[in-house]
Amino acid sequence: MLITTAGCANDGHIADSNGSQLSPLRVALFPAGNTLPVEAAVTRGIFERHGLNVTVTEGQDLPLFMAAQSKGQYDIAMSVPTLVLVGAQRGLGLQIVSSTAQQTAEHPNAVWITKDASIKSLADLRGKTIAVPSLTGIITDSVVYLLQRNRLTRNDVHLVQTPFPVMGDQLQAGRVDAVVATLPFSAAIAARGFQVHDDVIVEAVRDASGGDVDQAITTVWTVSQSFAAEHPHTIAAWRASLREAIDSLRADAEGARALMAEWLKMPAAILDSAPLPDWTVDITARQLKPYVVIARDAGSIDSDPDVNSLVWQGP
Repeated sequence: MLITTAGCANDGHIADSNGSQLSPLRVALFPAGNTLPVEAAVTRGIFERHGLNVTVTEGQDLPLFMAAQSKGQYDIAMSVPTLVLVGAQRGLGLQIVSSTAQQTAEHPNAVWITKDASIKSLADLRGKTIAVPSLTGIITDSVVYLLQRNRLTRNDVHLVQTPFPVMGDQLQAGRVDAVVATLPFSAAIAARGFQVHDDVIVEAVRDASGGDVDQAITTVWTVSQSFAAEHPHTIAAWRASLREAIDSLRADAEGARALMAEWLKMPAAILDSAPLPDWTVDITARQLKPYVVIARDAGSIDSDPDVNSLVWQGP
């Protein structure tokens, strides 16, 4: 699905109503609560006010986004911390330019949910089927990491790739024993009376950092190193746009839920009681460091990427 803020000239530059040139920016994302600020910036003209002509491509395959971005098909792409580390190990030359949202034990996002009330911990999932949005990435890496802390391996459970919108039905039907979902999908699943457990990413980050980091980052925005070097002002405008969008969403929670319901095609009644993500733009190398431990232990990487070089520092 493509959403374009305005028609483009041949070189991708257009003029706004005041005649100022807008810089073209091709963005790839997965529609979810974390990425709502981008939808807000598109629909409310925020990107244009910051000098950007943004074209959004929506999809669900984050590894595909990363591969396409490395070939120059996208300027900014949604990713997750451990995928960025995989890209670094492969020499793809990506940098994180902003976060999307942060989460804590008090404000969870990526929780695991069960129907069977007798399942109390991840150790109880031996031989069980767990629905995850992707077989790679931070949610699966965090689950595998925590399973190992509970003396289980990835082979002791059955991980199945399942889109967020159908996880609740799969759990209700007994086709899976547990699901891991992010907001707002987790709230919709929980509303059906299932058992909600801890945020797997928060717990994994806390363990991997020895308790030093208790804020987790589920998703991030990446650019190529060459784009970062050539377009620092475009990145600054992107970050400023997201900040303005986040401020507007926080100032009007009802409007934020209405926009989310329309964008994600979810019943507004479900979202009325759902917590909103804790959106943020900032991310530091310190926050990224625990994901190296998680990704290594989960088997996604076998190196120690330099987290300082992976986080964009600005002009």
